[in-house]
Amino acid sequence: MEFKAITLDECLNIRHAVLWPEQSRDFVRVPGDHLAQHYGVEFEAEIVCCLSVFDAGQGSRQIRKFATMKACQMKGFGSFLMKSVLIKLQEDDVQYVFLDARLSGEAFYRRFNFISDGAPFLKNGIQYVRMHLAPQS
Repeated sequence: MEFKAITLDECLNIRHAVLWPEQSRDFVRVPGDHLAQHYGVEFEAEIVCCLSVFDAGQGSRQIRKFATMKACQMKGFGSFLMKSVLIKLQEDDVQYVFLDARLSGEAFYRRFNFISDGAPFLKNGIQYVRMHLAPQS
């Protein structure tokens, strides 16, 4: 498995297939996608998981649209991608990292030292919670 920068189109393909397959492909686009950094994991010449990192200003970044192909879930690809992205952000001296986690994925993010920021909220019929990376001591 290899961590790499990927194109927006590669990321959109996975987002659509995993996060919102019942919607149009354009539904998974978000404002600022063309400015974001998109990362993925390649396995056997295929991108099997992706996420996007958006500049939120003042040394902060938001991780959005994290998705792993169904056949590759629970096999370590997502963990490898998250760990690799967090190392990259640390190397880039990013001061604050946050994301909106589906409640069903909250425990996954806690494994990487993310903590909840307030009450859950509803977006497109799904419960989310804002989380941020706890400072390292």
